[in-house]
Amino acid sequence: MFSPLSRRLFFATAAVLPMHASITGPYAVDPDTVLLFHFDETAGSTVAVNEVVSAAPGIAFDGNPAANDASTPQATDSTILGASGSSGFGSAAHIAASDLGVGLDANGSGGFQMGNASVCPDSILHSTLAGSDGAFTLEALVKLPSITGAARQIICTDSALSSRGFQFRVNTSGQLELNFIATAPAAVTAAIPTTGDHAFSPDRWFHAAVSFDGTTTRLYWTHLDATVEAANEIGSSSTETTLGTVTGPLVIGNEGRVTGNSSEGLLGLIDEVRVSRVARDATGFLFAQLDLVTDTDHDDLPDAWENLHAADLGELSGLDGADFDDDGGSDLAEYEGGSDPKNPQSTPADTDADGLPDSLENRYFGGLSQSAGDDPDGDGENNQLELGNGSAPNHRASNSADLDADALPDSWELLYFPDLSTNGGADPDHDGFGNLQEHEAGTDPSDPASRPAGTAVKLVPLDDGDHATSDFGYAGSSAINTVAFVRSSLKTVGSQEFVTWYGRHQFDAGAAFNNTIWIGRRTLGSSQWEIFRHPTFTANAITDGHDVISYGIDGEGYMHLSWGMHGDAFHYSRSISPVTGSEPIELGPDTVMTGRENTVTYPQFLKLPDGDLLFLFREVASGNGDTYLNRYDTAMRTWDNVHRPGTTQLPFIKGTGWTPNYNAYPNMPQLGGDGDDLILTWCWRYEPVGNDSPGGFDGYQTNNNFAFARSPDAGLTWQRQDGTAYALPISRDGESGDPATAAEHILTIPEGSSLINQASMCLDAAGAPVIASWWAPETAQGNFRRQYMVAFRHDDGSWQTRPVSNRTVDPPGTRYSESAVRNLGRPVVVTDDQDRIIVAYRDNAGDNGITIVHSLPKAQDPDRLTWIEFDLTHDNLGNFEPIIDNELWDRDRQLHFLYQASAGEGYSPPSNTADRISVLEWDAARYFAHAPEPVVSIDAGESLATVICPSQPSWSYRLWSSTGMEDWSEIETRDGTGANLVFQVPLDADESKRFWRIEYSEGGF
Repeated sequence: MFSPLSRRLFFATAAVLPMHASITGPYAVDPDTVLLFHFDETAGSTVAVNEVVSAAPGIAFDGNPAANDASTPQATDSTILGASGSSGFGSAAHIAASDLGVGLDANGSGGFQMGNASVCPDSILHSTLAGSDGAFTLEALVKLPSITGAARQIICTDSALSSRGFQFRVNTSGQLELNFIATAPAAVTAAIPTTGDHAFSPDRWFHAAVSFDGTTTRLYWTHLDATVEAANEIGSSSTETTLGTVTGPLVIGNEGRVTGNSSEGLLGLIDEVRVSRVARDATGFLFAQLDLVTDTDHDDLPDAWENLHAADLGELSGLDGADFDDDGGSDLAEYEGGSDPKNPQSTPADTDADGLPDSLENRYFGGLSQSAGDDPDGDGENNQLELGNGSAPNHRASNSADLDADALPDSWELLYFPDLSTNGGADPDHDGFGNLQEHEAGTDPSDPASRPAGTAVKLVPLDDGDHATSDFGYAGSSAINTVAFVRSSLKTVGSQEFVTWYGRHQFDAGAAFNNTIWIGRRTLGSSQWEIFRHPTFTANAITDGHDVISYGIDGEGYMHLSWGMHGDAFHYSRSISPVTGSEPIELGPDTVMTGRENTVTYPQFLKLPDGDLLFLFREVASGNGDTYLNRYDTAMRTWDNVHRPGTTQLPFIKGTGWTPNYNAYPNMPQLGGDGDDLILTWCWRYEPVGNDSPGGFDGYQTNNNFAFARSPDAGLTWQRQDGTAYALPISRDGESGDPATAAEHILTIPEGSSLINQASMCLDAAGAPVIASWWAPETAQGNFRRQYMVAFRHDDGSWQTRPVSNRTVDPPGTRYSESAVRNLGRPVVVTDDQDRIIVAYRDNAGDNGITIVHSLPKAQDPDRLTWIEFDLTHDNLGNFEPIIDNELWDRDRQLHFLYQASAGEGYSPPSNTADRISVLEWDAARYFAHAPEPVVSIDAGESLATVICPSQPSWSYRLWSSTGMEDWSEIETRDGTGANLVFQVPLDADESKRFWRIEYSEGGF
């Protein structure tokens, strides 16, 4: 489920009702308590008190490296204890790294000794944790940044001993799990809720518990909230039996295994850890129901509530405005508001008596854990100061200098505008540049004549208008948000534009929703976005650039996402309702598509004219993979494989099972003709291991050739260029023995040519493919210098190539390996209404921003011999590759890029491996319709004429002058820059008149 955090959606109202329940903790030791840790130690302590009399204490330890010795204790760690706990529970333990934990000093040595594979000095007998019938309960309060992506131990006795103990943890799939390894049956698991009252959220505390009554194991996951009357059971099973007679070290927040070191740290906060020798039921934990009916003294206050706060029923009264603590809130108001009627600092508006209004604490922190003097966002301004000046105390970017956290200093905004209502992507002077660009350039955002240099291109940061949220994204070297082969992560439907990315807080490494899927939605032309964050959906590996997010929107407006895969666990979700319109975007569960997909990589969606979707994907691995196609039936709301006899899905391009193996790497797939024509081009790659390459190469150097196929019926049947049919599955060389399966190769590019896979493709005016990629075109001559290249079908039917760059940064004698492929970003290519070929790329030969290269209109240059290059942006974008809004280009000829710098090529994100996510808008239609209107002015002395001519970098401009409109003289020729060209011409005092004209030519004279 998504949590909508845009300003428009953030606030909610609810009727204020008396609490029907209460939280009864912290616990006191009772006869059934075996272990109890409150973790109320001060910061810097390394010993945690066990509240059970004479019971062993806990030792805060570092498990890496494991001592792996029969008696040597682990090193202690002073950063674990003393962290902020939930309101009312004092301090907590913070297991911030995967190798930290709190181990039970069972033998009283003063340290925690994990031992080795033969002996564990601090091991305990499991039967000491259970009753005579084997019953037990394990429980703790936890606050976690995520519930997927890592195994997070809560309480564990697993060890390196031959007979292993139990693991009570949150597993990598977002499940609560008890696995008593020694007893062999399968682990008991239950999915942690992601919707409803107990839905996981990184800003909440939860009570996690498991109980066993001798027969049944029950798992509980409960939001720590005073309105909860009983623990929330999420699953049960009879597969686990008893804790048995196994021995092992008890560790809180990690495991005690010598093998591999302690490596399953909780990576979060833990508190109120209790082990009991009975199976406590749902009413036996921290949550209690109050009797709000009985009122024996008839004072409008339930006796149970009065007994919580007073020694007898006579002290408090709900009648006549009685106010025991004289804080201005009557006893009745305090009952209704949940405050303490005997503490004058605790009021209905500030129940925790910390001087901060509860409404603001809940707004910014999701609870009442903060105090007035705290500075949780580290901006040097405490909570009281921030709430006073109107900034967000939970976000470092929001402070007294920039209340609205839009990267525009408030003083700068107020210099040009009456208030702070415009953001960094707004363009109030309509000069084609956003406010953030104008601020960085030092220009006036209210004056269209004052503008940044260069071609007009507007940067629109993702900004939801809420100064408490960070709208940045993960920006590691994987560049996972900006990999050019994605179709799509930026898309327009109607008047709305959608974008997906892996979000990450600008500063806070433990922030809610870090590295999960975020979705942005806006009305085209607006700089204000709605942003919806999913609490759990993330990549299998955020550091792997293959694990991209791809989505399609079907004809009914439902969003379909597939994400996070590189030959591993399949992920797919469909939105619960249409995402077009104004309703919040909420995704359904991570589920199957047809149930037959596995080991998937490179998900791509295309929308057909009838509203159905196609889903193109690869299975198995690089150099040994097959290509498949699914179709979504909008009417039936079901997916099926396009090629499926019976229950078996079949590939339509097959690379496995041959000698050698290989796979097809499609360039950007396109729909042509009537919209059902699916057109593909691709290169081949041999298996990167196993010496399968016929040329003896490895990795991307085995990429070779371009092949072609066209399907007139949305992928069902396939044809060559001349219309002859393929037999399926297509293979590189017809290895099946049927020549009709052999791929049609439109370009021969040998192995070793440094050809990048999965480049770009579009269709020209005739519906023929145009491919943009990069390779070393002079490899045969010993020159391995990589160039951006365009391949197209000429009017004479031949396939031709053109270099569209002149890169000299690569030494010609160096053939680069796989480690250097990120030097050059994959390009994207489009054609416009005049059949220009337009290529956009990012490479390390210049500023490392976006470079545009384009041809002349085809009518002017049918052989594509003239190419014009200019830099659209000059930012160092690191490992960025361009992703465009294909649908918006096809409809409006607007090039919108998903724009984010990522680590690489000398660039490092400013903090927290995060950087700004934006949409970069280039109005290419307006650019290529360039028709300058020069302006002439003459100085007061009539001795100098000034001609000002708007320019663009694709054109050259020649100034001519004449006295009689007949004999024209050439004055000067200049190349365009994107700014105004200023020509100054001396005047002859004897002349009575003079004329000027500007001649301009695309591509130069």
